[in-house]
Amino acid sequence: MDYENKRKQYIDHINAKILPHIDYFKLQKSYETDMTYAKGILNRFHEAMLTVYGGECLDYLGEGDAFAVIPGVIQGRESGKLCLALLEFDLSSHCEHWNTVYLCEYGAISQSGGKRYGTKEMNAMFIPYDYGYTANLPNDIHCDIDRLPRAIRDVLSDFRQHHAVLRNEQA
Repeated sequence: MDYENKRKQYIDHINAKILPHIDYFKLQKSYETDMTYAKGILNRFHEAMLTVYGGECLDYLGEGDAFAVIPGVIQGRESGKLCLALLEFDLSSHCEHWNTVYLCEYGAISQSGGKRYGTKEMNAMFIPYDYGYTANLPNDIHCDIDRLPRAIRDVLSDFRQHHAVLRNEQA
């Protein structure tokens, strides 16, 4: 699989069809209540991943670098707060985690975003964090689903049952 091309396609897809249409205020409120809207958004990202990557198992069998961006959820170890995230992994190196994009009231904020508004606040709230994701990464030696915090496992266990209406859609 051409992971570099698929990664670009996935980013283009979510930039055009999902990210601009999320109600970020509603998403933030969802983190503080029942996570229903957040789970629906996670499901949207997951469905886009299935469409672009052709499935949820991202198994690297080739040579060279193979980066993939996939949907997930993080939980700050100190704050205990949850947040949806787009997680970037190098599939060729046992799924080394390279970057995180937080989905919060400010929008989509890259962990490595420099001076961008919200980044410092988000890093302070979430680093260090635990993470889980919706894909199946067979070569990942860093994330053990059975050892994730209960809150992350709860989100990942039933997000597929939720559907979030985006701002450009009718309910």
